[in-house]
Amino acid sequence: MSTVHQTAPPAAAKAPRARTTTESVPDTPAGATVAPGPRPHRPLATAVRNVGIFFDTAARVVLLGRDGVKY
Repeated sequence: MSTVHQTAPPAAAKAPRARTTTESVPDTPAGATVAPGPRPHRPLATAVRNVGIFFDTAARVVLLGRDGVKY
């Protein structure tokens, strides 16, 4: 304690500490909205959609050419 001002010295800055397993860890970034529930998994629908995207892209390349593509 300082004899002049009768005050304690300022506290040292605390170093950040690692989170423990008991502390809550946010699942989403700050400001993100949480989905209402888990999405259903539909592997067949996903595969069909991906095949459609592939054929659409292939048709565009064949019909429109490769404009703007540099090698």
